[in-house]
Amino acid sequence: MKIELSPYDAASTYLGQKQFDCGHAIINQFARGSLKQQVKKGLSVAYVLTDADDQDRFVGFYTIAQHMIDMSLLSAMQLGSLPKQIPCTRLIMLGVDQKYAHQDLGSQLMKHALSLTKQISNQIGSYGLYLDADPKALGFYKKLGFTLLQGDKTPHNSPMFLQSGRII
Repeated sequence: MKIELSPYDAASTYLGQKQFDCGHAIINQFARGSLKQQVKKGLSVAYVLTDADDQDRFVGFYTIAQHMIDMSLLSAMQLGSLPKQIPCTRLIMLGVDQKYAHQDLGSQLMKHALSLTKQISNQIGSYGLYLDADPKALGFYKKLGFTLLQGDKTPHNSPMFLQSGRII
């Protein structure tokens, strides 16, 4: 197995994308039906993991876009005076096919997203990375340094944030 990370090409067809199953119905539906259109329309950028040893099979992906959040969401972080709207980067979707689980591929995707966020913050201004964490992923994001913005909302997604300056 040779896993490769590359920008998602909406003009390409990825083997296994229509059968993608990360165990999360919303992410599966997005990967199978909406991902290509979102990227084509410029609503987000996506990065994809493919298995070069299996005809470049679609293994995992994440989508990311520029975003604005209300400063009041960051009040839990006690950051002092900030403008009412905060520019940030938003991780929209992230998933790895269950067939490739337990190989740290989600961590590989997240590491890339964090690196991209840091790069963006240095080039155009982005206060950090915002995401809505699935209850099963809260621990994963906490280990990376993300802060819960409104507490644990389980069984619903919980908004989380990581300041650009804290990205390693």
